[in-house]
Amino acid sequence: MALLSDGTISTLGDLRDYESAIFELASTEQIDLSRKLALAKQEIEVELTDFLLRQSMHQADGSAEARPDLGRVVVTPALRQWHTYHALALSYRDAYSTHYNDRYLGKWKGYERLASEASRKSFDIGIGLVYDPIPKAAPARLSATAGSSPGGTYWVRVAWTGASGQEGEPSDPVYLTVTEDSALAVEATDAPVNATGWNVYAGITSDSVELQNATPLPAGTNWVMPPEGIARGRQPGEGQPAAYFVTLRRVLQRG
Repeated sequence: MALLSDGTISTLGDLRDYESAIFELASTEQIDLSRKLALAKQEIEVELTDFLLRQSMHQADGSAEARPDLGRVVVTPALRQWHTYHALALSYRDAYSTHYNDRYLGKWKGYERLASEASRKSFDIGIGLVYDPIPKAAPARLSATAGSSPGGTYWVRVAWTGASGQEGEPSDPVYLTVTEDSALAVEATDAPVNATGWNVYAGITSDSVELQNATPLPAGTNWVMPPEGIARGRQPGEGQPAAYFVTLRRVLQRG
């Protein structure tokens, strides 16, 4: 799962999945959906901060669970659904405030009710957190270096790893075309202070990248494609799973 601090919770695609007409609405009413996603996240962060602060009062032992920190919150499916509904409600509220159209009013109130229900479910299920948050990696820095490897266009994603072996959310994909008399070189940049290594994923398309290293690479080192080209491996994950969940007045340990 991605961390809350990695970026937006849900995407424009999520909005369209729940409301097929949302792009048409945004075009007609001049609504910036990306801004609505950002505002919805800000408002949810306020609620999460309040919730974690209140729950920390019941954890007076100074443990990690007792310290409210949005940087350790993971984006669970329930949290993503809450964010999607809330962003849709904000969008239709904006449209209604311009024209006072009853159809927009119904959509606004409908999504507002769904957002409220999704919020309740999120807190009932629990807010997922990790002990050692590994941030999403920045896009890899690609270059062609001296060597010999199959020429072509290669897509790459990288991900930081932590001391416990957990992997953060992989970077957005980037690509580079190399010739047969050179080799693809990959560098992971902006290492977080708690990263102990990094993984590289490569492939010939953006959605077919696979792990290229057997063990995490040390920060500050480059990966160079071998002469035989890309290897078969697992596909990238979606980030760290929650280590524990904070619910009303209790902490549920994972597993």
